[in-house]
Amino acid sequence: MGGVMGRLDAFFFGYHKNIEKKNLFIAAISVFGLLNMLLILPDLYNIYSKNGIINAGINDFLIRKDQFRITFITDLMEQAGIRYEYALAVVIAVYICSFVFILMNYYRLVFAVIVLVIHNALVAGSYSFSYGADYMISFALFINVILCIDSKYNRIIYSFAIRLLQLQLCVIYFFSGVGKAMGNNWYTGDAIWYLVSTYTEVNVLTAFAATAIPFIFQIISLSVVIAELFYPFLIYNKMTKKATLLYIIITHIIIILMINLYTFGIVMILLNVIAFQPKILLELKYFKKHEHITE
Repeated sequence: MGGVMGRLDAFFFGYHKNIEKKNLFIAAISVFGLLNMLLILPDLYNIYSKNGIINAGINDFLIRKDQFRITFITDLMEQAGIRYEYALAVVIAVYICSFVFILMNYYRLVFAVIVLVIHNALVAGSYSFSYGADYMISFALFINVILCIDSKYNRIIYSFAIRLLQLQLCVIYFFSGVGKAMGNNWYTGDAIWYLVSTYTEVNVLTAFAATAIPFIFQIISLSVVIAELFYPFLIYNKMTKKATLLYIIITHIIIILMINLYTFGIVMILLNVIAFQPKILLELKYFKKHEHITE
């Protein structure tokens, strides 16, 4: 029993690789979160306003009454005499400024918590619009909070954050693979053909591929199922780790290009890179730092 507990302890709290670069990971998550909010600013009131595309009453009906959402904050401000539109603008301003303070390393733990709370409130307040990307950003911001903790136990905390991120990705991909494996479309290749025909313009080449060599779509479908279903095993195996990570990144890039799920694709790539291949981010930083030497 002691041996098992010792291994678990070493696994969760003994991963200290590249801990000195955790600031880079914090910055990467914060920059992504900031850019994501800036990109949706033009549609802010259509998504979150009480008079937006979907009435706030309908949204509140779909979630638990006690679930913390953005109107809990704005209602308090309205009671103080501030109009809802201005109250929402203040909350978003605090959200954006908090990212800036994190990047400036100014009380970054405090502002990391503020960002997480406001983001979760925004997601709950736009439940009808929210999808996987929003929840993955929530988890990324949660990991960011842990990374922002500075204490004498930095190595232990950092190790726990990275391992938690790794395990979360394993759970996500595994059950995504299970869901695909339970259907039939991913065995026949129809799922990939559906994506191609729905989200892209079918041309002579894709039509020919679907009729003359349909097994291509079947091979791609099966590879997705296998990669996701066995992700936890492949990603922790030294022989298959790099190939698996590369496959996952390419898959998400294809999702970005074909289905235009930019936010989801980028956040998944970012989390995979931070969790399993920090050298990619580290090498990018090293290149930028020494770029002037080669000029």
